[in-house]
This record gives sequence, structure tokens and C-alpha cells, in this order.
Amino acid sequence: MGMNHIATCIPNRHTRIKGIRARLYPANSVSPKAIKAQFREDARQPSIDRFVFTGDLLSEPRIQPYIHDIALTVRYCGKSFTFLVFFKRHKLLPPNQSIQNLQGGHMRGDVLVVACGKRVPIRNLRSGLEDRAADRAIKRLTEALNPIETRRRFPSTISFT
Repeated sequence: MGMNHIATCIPNRHTRIKGIRARLYPANSVSPKAIKAQFREDARQPSIDRFVFTGDLLSEPRIQPYIHDIALTVRYCGKSFTFLVFFKRHKLLPPNQSIQNLQGGHMRGDVLVVACGKRVPIRNLRSGLEDRAADRAIKRLTEALNPIETRRRFPSTISFT
């Protein structure tokens, strides 16, 4: 996974497109939403090669076509959770109201959170506990990255354990 996530897939007999449950923090809403995100996997190695199509889920593709991703580990209620966080960064994107409603830091544009498993790199968000852990992870991430507009580089992984 990298900065340039492209929502196209070169079809062949070994590629499958599937859906997973993810959590979207839309910029124009006051609360996060559970959505279905599409991902591509290699049928020969389904537990290794998985790629989330985030380009069509995050808004404002003309303002900012690049999508950043950070692997984030957080400890919540005695358990450790690992997430992939996808977001855009541009000064013309609208402020994210759903993250501000969580009393998190300042962030612009939509944010997508996908759970990571121990055996597979991408999996479904399963429970309300995991949703609350994702909320805590986003809140801690935005606090750690503030001010986000002046940062030149982002870490690839962050751990709050």
C-alpha cells in the first residue's frame, strides 16, 4: 500500500474483488458511519495480497487525488487493535466534523479505517468494541499529528499501547 491508491483493477483469473465492513469518518457529518469497502485479493494467496480501493470512498478526488495510509495500533479495554487509516491532506478540503465531534484534533477531508488481523492484513470490523477502539485510535492519531497541515512527512506506523 502506498500513497497513490487507484480504484482500478487489472482483471485476471487470480484476482477477486470482495467487500469488508469499514468505518468512515465523513467530513460533512457529525458521526462516523459503518460502510462496505471493496478490496482486491489474489486468489492464490488470499491471506497475503489484499488492497483496499479507497479512491472511490473518500470525497474530493479533484482537490486531492493522493491518499495517505498509516498503520495504527491502539490498546483499548485491555486488548490491542491494529487498524489501517486512509486519509487525504490538502488545505482546501473541508474540516472533518465527525473527528471534531470525538474531541479529536484538527483534520481535513474524509478518513477511512479498516481493521487488520493477525493472519490477514485486512479484515472486517466486527463489534461495537472494535468501533469504539477505532474512535479512540482516530482521536489519538489526530492529536499526535497536529498540526497536520505543517507536517512534511507522516510515519508509516504508530503505536499507542
